[in-house]
Amino acid sequence: MDQSGSTGGQGAPTGPTSGWSAPPPPPVQPGPKGFVYADVPNRFIAYIIDAIILFVIGVVVAIVLGVVGLRATSDNLQTFGAYNPIYSIIFAIVGLAISGGYFIYTWTKRRATVGMQVLGMQIGDAGSGATLTQDQAIKRWLALGAPFTLAQAFNPFPLLGLLIGLAALGWTIYLLYTTYQSPTKQGWHDIFAHTMVVKATNSVG
Repeated sequence: MDQSGSTGGQGAPTGPTSGWSAPPPPPVQPGPKGFVYADVPNRFIAYIIDAIILFVIGVVVAIVLGVVGLRATSDNLQTFGAYNPIYSIIFAIVGLAISGGYFIYTWTKRRATVGMQVLGMQIGDAGSGATLTQDQAIKRWLALGAPFTLAQAFNPFPLLGLLIGLAALGWTIYLLYTTYQSPTKQGWHDIFAHTMVVKATNSVG
């Protein structure tokens, strides 16, 4: 099916459909018809937008936890300022649930996160362009979003937070590198979940 919004007969131009045709081998076309492969800068900016949204939600969660009596540090006079590990564990669990829910929902129901939509990108099955299945979305999130969320949640722990943070940073660099090196801009996480991120040609600046 033509994805470029062409006019069929006397009717109005058709809108975007839920998939795309599998792209021919490069260099015949730069991507599926009507799209180009989404490059690293666009995807990185989209991820920053999504991270800001999740950060704001995280602040709200922290406030709610504080209202119910859970705080990152103790307010007891004898242990004032001491770090509360129970808080981090709960915050990590809640943070993982929110991150997973956000990415999995937007990938499977909207074909794009808010950040991706801002930049005119969408995600689909690498072969058919169909909307991701829930299994694909979960696998992609486990490879992409979960490590970063864990690093944020456990950052306050003196040694554990540092180790997880360094591991998450290294993993992020690896994913960016594999995405950059791929002719179809599929990082390891995309290969793992059999997904592809594209950008509409009419939104390429």
